[in-house]
Amino acid sequence: MVARPIVLSARDIQTMPEEGFLEGTTGGNVTWKTLLSSSRTSSDTLTSGLARCAANGGHLKCHRHSHPEIYHVVQGHGIVTIEGRQQEVGKGDVVFIPGDSEHGIRNEHPEEDLVWLYVFAADKFEDVVYRFSEHGTKARL
Repeated sequence: MVARPIVLSARDIQTMPEEGFLEGTTGGNVTWKTLLSSSRTSSDTLTSGLARCAANGGHLKCHRHSHPEIYHVVQGHGIVTIEGRQQEVGKGDVVFIPGDSEHGIRNEHPEEDLVWLYVFAADKFEDVVYRFSEHGTKARL
């Protein structure tokens, strides 16, 4: 597939199905919508999507992957942990996560979902292998 400009409308994004980790994996109860990935769109070099942790306990467990990642929080507040350090984040904040850094995020707000745009330096989402800290397992997407 040859890369070309892509514009996704808000309506396109709204109607995309939410994805999540397979039942029985250790990934947490986070969901996401893959926006750009060469396996789905005529893009390359970058993969992006919107992730959501539900209010009052939604979380993505601590994990690693070789690809660097960026989070841009677009809704809510949460706590991101990178290499054991916790930091509060909220709407408008940007987080850079170096490749192979252990990280996770959780939402402790009782009423508002935490939503962030994520970007990987990878052609497709399937290239990003999550290695979860708990029991050293790899999650299947």
